[in-house]
Amino acid sequence: MMRMDYYQLLDIGRGATAAEVKLAYRRQARLFHPDLNQGNPVAEERFKLVAEAYRTLGEPERRADYDAWLDRQERLRMAPELARMAAAPRVRVSVRHAYERRAQRGRRRSRYSRGTRVPLLFALKPVGDSGILSFLLFYGLCAAVMVPWFISYAGREAPQTLQSPAAPRRVPGESDLPPEVQTRELLNFHERIYRAAEAGDPRAQFRYGMMLYHGYQGIPQDHEAAMRWWQKAADAGHKAAGQMLNAARTAEQESVNFEPIVL
Repeated sequence: MMRMDYYQLLDIGRGATAAEVKLAYRRQARLFHPDLNQGNPVAEERFKLVAEAYRTLGEPERRADYDAWLDRQERLRMAPELARMAAAPRVRVSVRHAYERRAQRGRRRSRYSRGTRVPLLFALKPVGDSGILSFLLFYGLCAAVMVPWFISYAGREAPQTLQSPAAPRRVPGESDLPPEVQTRELLNFHERIYRAAEAGDPRAQFRYGMMLYHGYQGIPQDHEAAMRWWQKAADAGHKAAGQMLNAARTAEQESVNFEPIVL
């Protein structure tokens, strides 16, 4: 049975609240009530439909099911091929068809040897009318083909496995790149860190300060410049930079060789 659009019947939208649904129902019921439309069968039928719509939309569970049904109808309307698949009759298999298929499987099984799924020609013990001649012919042909192959395979020498040259042992930390490429990559790395620090990245400022404090791979050691970069990073909210800055200042006051810990 085809269901109708209850929202359109009550003249409300899909997002109407429960209070709005109840108000719309009262308005439609008052308009089409049988006592006010005596002798009008159309109004009486409309009143029944309005009551049915309110029973559906007035309860949350029924309304959720009805909304799901509306969504499905909308998808079927937008995709005609789905509507045709939904309307296609389902295939029903009767008991008679099941017995017929079982009989067909039995007839196919009868062409094989008893208790096995091996054809009669391949059976070690011939059954029925297969005959000893076909048995000897088939296995004699197999022996004529396989025995020479086994003999030739047994006399074949084992292939020599190709051994790849041993890879040179690499020292830990050593790179495979040429020295000029390593130098260029190191300069690019320094430039990237410096540009990020100049752009205001607190992590790059902290890292560049550590490189300046230690004199990292070609960068000259400069404690004052390192503390300036740490001060910028600490002002931006970098906690580790603030800790390193305080520790460096304390070490300078106490004249102690300060070695910061990399976090």
